Amino acid sequence: MVAVAAIVLGGLGAVIGDDTSQGMSKSLAGHSNAIAHIWGVTFAVGGVLKLYGLFTRRVTLELPGLYIVSGGYGFYALTVVPGLGVHGLAAGIVSGSLAVGSLLKAKAIMRRARQVAAESPPDGERP
Repeated sequence: MVAVAAIVLGGLGAVIGDDTSQGMSKSLAGHSNAIAHIWGVTFAVGGVLKLYGLFTRRVTLELPGLYIVSGGYGFYALTVVPGLGVHGLAAGIVSGSLAVGSLLKAKAIMRRARQVAAESPPDGERP
């Protein structure tokens, strides 16, 4: 669902621009529209990579997607709180938590990949 939300929110940012988030607009005054479009496209692409990698079992796509999604949520958290002050705390905390959760998921995938690689026999050898 984190990736689906990134696709939806990113799509809104890509299409609508700075009207997607009043907090982002206020904190990035003067540059918010261009940044919102770039953030939206990047955020949506991260969500697509994450989902595509997950369903096709391609970690080489899922991991970059997770990192991009994490960056998108983190960027939003860092812009909505300064832009809205205390009124942006809930959105900032939720977005920050999703950013951290995405990073933890990426770390877990990498840890498991290292375990599998360590347990695998060297190339050319079969058990």
